[in-house]
Amino acid sequence: MLKTLALLRNTFFKFVNLAIVIAAVTGLSAWASDRNAADAAVQEQIEAAEHASNRGPYANDGTWEGSAKGYGGTVTMSVTIKDGYIESVDIVDVSHEDEAWLKMCQGIPAAIKKAQSPQVDTVSSATFTSTGMINAVKKAIQKEEAGE
Repeated sequence: MLKTLALLRNTFFKFVNLAIVIAAVTGLSAWASDRNAADAAVQEQIEAAEHASNRGPYANDGTWEGSAKGYGGTVTMSVTIKDGYIESVDIVDVSHEDEAWLKMCQGIPAAIKKAQSPQVDTVSSATFTSTGMINAVKKAIQKEEAGE
């Protein structure tokens, strides 16, 4: 009987310890997530302040489209410049591209906006599709530079 009680007591304390560890890990994870979100918000505010106080490197504001050859055919991208900064990069037409490769390239527009330049890395395993997207953005920026 005493042996059974000791075993139950040990099992109980193991479960309590496990619950404490799980609660601590969950709390730490939530804190880290909140901290990352706060850091991202501060970074966005810093970028917005910089953009508001300085004109970006691009001379002309507006929206331009560019096209280039991707894996399956022509890729068309749109670039919007505001206050001299790349405001947005949008996919206009990639209808000839393979869906699987296109999915891998969905981060290209955000990477270009973040870098404020089409000088970003291509996507491994979707090299031709990502190169087409990047080159289409380069052509759109060439139109901006030419004032077209």
